[in-house]
Amino acid sequence: MARLPSRTYSDTAAADTLLNLKKGGRNALGEFVWLHQDMFYCIAFIGTLDPDAAEALTIEAFRNAIAFVKQASPKQIGQGAVWEMLSTFIVEAVGNYHAQHSGTPSGPQTDPTMDGSSQMDWETTVILGTVRVKRCISSLPDEQKKVFILRHQLRLSMPQVATVMNEHQENIMAWLHRARVQVVKCLGRG
Repeated sequence: MARLPSRTYSDTAAADTLLNLKKGGRNALGEFVWLHQDMFYCIAFIGTLDPDAAEALTIEAFRNAIAFVKQASPKQIGQGAVWEMLSTFIVEAVGNYHAQHSGTPSGPQTDPTMDGSSQMDWETTVILGTVRVKRCISSLPDEQKKVFILRHQLRLSMPQVATVMNEHQENIMAWLHRARVQVVKCLGRG
């Protein structure tokens, strides 16, 4: 049975693409955009719920990322942690969008110690059919589903998820905890 490439392999390939991009290759530019366009757009769409705004933010983030890569030293690009570096550009673009259109979060601030969300660690791999996992995720309430996808599928940090969702980080922690609990319950039911 063939194995999927590891995250380390993916990070190494992405770092190589970034270094080629720095050298000015047009093929590298196309590969760079191809590798990350879906994730950038998905984050922008979840944050704005507007296809046109998401497209504009994706383009803005790519422009900023490419400008950074062209000016950066090879050490700044480096091996590994490529997505962590790249994700800052789209999260910043969505944050700026919220600053212009939404303002500061207005909802109540949740205390994560009340429901245990500050103690939850979700770094476990679930080896189940993808259809079953997707069904469980799709059954979540809207804000929990978005937070779950941003954190676990798109690998954003908690502060980045809070920026994209334009919410207090405590609310994000609570929603994520509740989403994890519901997914575990759903997977347990079969």
